[in-house]
Amino acid sequence: MKLFSMFGVLALAVGSFAADQGTKDDPLTISSVQELLQFRNAVSDSGMYKGVKLKNGGEGLHFKLTEDLDLSTVCGRDVGNWKPIGPFEGSFDGANHKISNLYMDDSLGRVGNTGFFGPVFNNGNDTLYFNNVVFENAYIRTSGIAGTLISQVVTGKVVLRNNVVNLKFESIKDENADLQFGGLMGNTVADWVGFYDNTVKGSISVSSVKQLAVGGIMGVLVDPGALERNVNEADITVDGNGYSQVGGIVGEIIAPYTFKDNVNKGKVTVSVPAQYAFVGGLVGVNPSLPSEKNVVGNVNYGKVEVSASYAAVGGLYGYVSGNTNTVLDSCINNGDVVYHGKEKQENVQVGGIAGIWEVKLASRMQNNGKIIIDNAVSPKVGGIVGFVRPGATSLDLFKSVNAGDITVNNDAVAKGWISGLIGLTDVLETVNLDSCVNKGNILIEGATDNKVLFVAPLALVSTGTNLNAKTSSNEGTIPEGFDNRVSLKNVAQAPKMRLQNLGSGRAILEVPGLKLSGREQVELCSYNGKRVPVQQMQSGNIFYLEGVPAGRFIVRIKTPLGVRSLRATF
Repeated sequence: MKLFSMFGVLALAVGSFAADQGTKDDPLTISSVQELLQFRNAVSDSGMYKGVKLKNGGEGLHFKLTEDLDLSTVCGRDVGNWKPIGPFEGSFDGANHKISNLYMDDSLGRVGNTGFFGPVFNNGNDTLYFNNVVFENAYIRTSGIAGTLISQVVTGKVVLRNNVVNLKFESIKDENADLQFGGLMGNTVADWVGFYDNTVKGSISVSSVKQLAVGGIMGVLVDPGALERNVNEADITVDGNGYSQVGGIVGEIIAPYTFKDNVNKGKVTVSVPAQYAFVGGLVGVNPSLPSEKNVVGNVNYGKVEVSASYAAVGGLYGYVSGNTNTVLDSCINNGDVVYHGKEKQENVQVGGIAGIWEVKLASRMQNNGKIIIDNAVSPKVGGIVGFVRPGATSLDLFKSVNAGDITVNNDAVAKGWISGLIGLTDVLETVNLDSCVNKGNILIEGATDNKVLFVAPLALVSTGTNLNAKTSSNEGTIPEGFDNRVSLKNVAQAPKMRLQNLGSGRAILEVPGLKLSGREQVELCSYNGKRVPVQQMQSGNIFYLEGVPAGRFIVRIKTPLGVRSLRATF
C-alpha cells in the first residue's frame, strides 16, 4: 500500500508538471522534424503533445523551437507539399533556429491556407506572438491567399516580430484567381496585427492571375494593424493581365494603421499593359476610406517600373488617401520611378512619392529618384505627386523636396502635365506649398508642343483652385518655350459615389457626373479582399445591385478616370 501510494504521488507530480507546460515562461519545445509533425497533428485533432492536450488548436499555449529543422525529408518536389499547421491558436517562438526547405506547390495538389501556419485564430484576450522564426530556401507556388509564416490571421490580436524569410514565390496560372500574397502573411481580417523588425529576402514572381495584391511583407491589411521597422529585400515581378496592387512592403491597406521606419530594397516591376496597376515602392494602394494613418520615417531604395493601361505609380505609394487625422511625415524615396506606355492607355499618374494623392497634410517628403516617362499619351507627373484628387478638399505640403530629374518622351503625348512637385490637381479649395523646394530638372525628349504639354516648376492646378507657393522655390530647370501656367481647365475628375441600401439584398449606387465610356465596372469585395458576385444593371450613372449578402463590404467602381471605393454595411 505504501508503494502504491508513493507511485500515485509520483504520477500526480508528473501530471501536474506536464499540465503546467505551455506557458510563456515554460513553453512546449520542438527539437526535431518528428516532434514538429507530432505538434502539427496534435494541433489539427486536439491531441496530446508531450503530455499536454492541445485543445482548440493549442489555444493560448506557447511553443518554442530548440533546434534547426530541415524539412526536405517531409516536403519537396519528390516528397509532396508541406501541410500547414492549423487552424492554430497559440504562440510560436523560433528562437532564431532555421527552418529550411519549406515547400508548397499547388501543381502537386492544392495546399489551401498556404503557409507554415494557416490560418491563425485568437479567441482569447491575450495577444499571440510569432517571434524569431527563420526560413531558409522556402518555395511557394499558389494562386490563393498565402504567406510564408502565416496564410491569414482571422480573429483577435497577433504580433509577428523579428522573423526572417528567404523564399522563392511563383504564382500558378489561373485566370480566375484572386491572389493575396505577402512574404510573411497573405492577409489579415483580425482585430489587430502588428509586424515589427521582420525581414524578407528572395524573389516574388506573379503572372497570369485575374487580380492580385502582393507585398514583400504583407498582401492585404483589411483591419487595423502596425508595421514598424520591417525590411523587404525581395524583388517583386508581375506580368500578364491581372488587376494589380503591388508594394514593396504591402500590396493593399484598407484599415487604420501605423507605418513607421519600414524599408524596401527590392525592385518592383509590373507589366500589365492592358490592365489597372497601383504600384508603390512601399504600398500599392490605400483607398479612399475614412481611416486614421500614422506614416513616418519610411524609405524606399528599390526601382519601381510599370507598364499598365491605367497606372498610379509612386516611389512610396501608388495611391494614398487619408482624412484630417492622417500623419504623413519624413518619408523618402531613393529609387527611380519608370513608366512605359504600351497598347491602349486610359490614365497615367506618376510621382516620386505617390501617383494618386488624397491626403490633407504631409510634411518632409523627399524624392531623390529619377522619374522617367516613356510613351505615355496623357501623363500627370510630379516630383512628389502625380495627381491630386479631391478626396481631401485641400492640400498642405510642408518642407518637402524633389531632387530627382523628370524625363518625358513627348513623341506619344496627346496631352500631359508635368511639374517639379505636383503634376496636376483636380478641383480643390487650396493647395499650400510651404517651404518646399524643387531641385530636379524637367527634361522633354522628342517633340516639344507646348499646346498639349504643360510644364511648371512647382505645381499645376485646375481652374478654381487657389495655389499658394510664395514660400517655396525652384532650383531646377524647365524647357524653354512652354506656357508655364499654374491653372488649367478640363481636368479629368474621378467619380464620387452615393450608395442607398434598399434592403433584401438590393442597393442603388449613384455616381454623379460620371462620363460614360462603356467600361465602367462595379465590384463588391469582402474585407479580406475576396470579390463577392452580385447581379448589376446600369442605367446611365446609376447602378442597381441585386443579391447583395448581409455583412460589411467594400464597394468599388472602376472607370477610365479613376477608381473609387467606399465601405458599406448591408
